[in-house]
Amino acid sequence: MSDNKNELKPNKELNKKKIIKTAIISIATALIIAVLCISAFFMLWKKGFFIPRYVTWNNQSDTFLIEKKVDFSLKKKKLKITDHDTGAVLFESPKGWLVSDYFLADIDFDDENEVVLMVWKQGSFGEHKPFWHEGKDNKWTQHIFIYEWDSERADRLDPKWMSSGLGIKVHKVNIDEKNRVHFIDDKGGETVWQWLGWGLSLVQVIK
Repeated sequence: MSDNKNELKPNKELNKKKIIKTAIISIATALIIAVLCISAFFMLWKKGFFIPRYVTWNNQSDTFLIEKKVDFSLKKKKLKITDHDTGAVLFESPKGWLVSDYFLADIDFDDENEVVLMVWKQGSFGEHKPFWHEGKDNKWTQHIFIYEWDSERADRLDPKWMSSGLGIKVHKVNIDEKNRVHFIDDKGGETVWQWLGWGLSLVQVIK
């Protein structure tokens, strides 16, 4: 007659090993899924998938006569400027910039048109944060960038005024016949901004 206690002991140890193995596999699987989810979220964040829905993203193409004919093409949030005759690329929006719109207008009233870009990018201040800002500067924020056209530069665009994060929920942008910038927010409110000496200043609240 066999000893039942001796028979049950190996079975208990085997079951215990199975339980531990299953637990280890479950924990490892959960960790892998968590890492993949975090990685996916980070990638989507870097690509701007969490930018607010109120933003209007334009897709358009124009040909302007500046020093000569140049083509502006805004597609899939990327701006490219090329020589109309040769097709040579003069400017491409940098990696990490999402361009929602562009304009050609004499913003600073110097009788020369400036190139105006509406841009979403990570960070409100760029490379140099102001002394009062603490912590990380990596949130997606909207900016208005104003460039002078410089035929001596390879990319033609010479930065004139680069705003920090606007702090306005801009749904749409217009430039009127007086070369003033109109920001229309997500609630339909409209503010008018004008170049006054240096940079854009608020000059009117329409509604």
